Amino acid sequence: MTPAMQHVPNALTLLRLLIAPVIGALLLLVALGGWAPALWLPVALGLFLLACLTDLADGVLARRLSVEGAAGAVLDPVADKLLMLCTGLGLVVLVPDLALAGAVLLMLGRDLAVGGLRELALSRGRRLPVAGLGKAKTVLQCMAFAAGLAQAALTVRGANVMPGGLILALFWLAAVVSLASAIAYARGYRDGASVRHDD
Repeated sequence: MTPAMQHVPNALTLLRLLIAPVIGALLLLVALGGWAPALWLPVALGLFLLACLTDLADGVLARRLSVEGAAGAVLDPVADKLLMLCTGLGLVVLVPDLALAGAVLLMLGRDLAVGGLRELALSRGRRLPVAGLGKAKTVLQCMAFAAGLAQAALTVRGANVMPGGLILALFWLAAVVSLASAIAYARGYRDGASVRHDD
């Protein structure tokens, strides 16, 4: 393995960190009527899908290259949360729907709560590994946000082919799984079942 390959996982994470605010800015600009939605909504969707792929790739590469380190452990969850925060808030502004906003805010609130719990664990010399529900939550969030962006992009082109109710159900499924995973993390931290010492 070349030295350059060791930096690929972290480079992908940094790319996700850079993409996240761009997506949020595009969605806000479209929502405020300043930019052509027919052009920039597909761009936002493409960037979001690219960011989701980097999330999958950086973890796989880090394990295969045996370069999992402290920097990646810190940056990866930050990049994930920033991506969901920027995209989620952008969608809430772009699509004025209370039910959609409720699901998105529940997911974002969960991410902040679990992030705080992780920081608390680290401050006490502990570490919370990713639980199975946490991984399912990430997949469902990516699917829901991608579907929401695709729906918005298709609507402005007059090709709305996805039932709005189905997309809303996907958002709430992701929200419920997000809440369930937060409860699992909290119970694991309390009981010590999913908490291990860094050493």
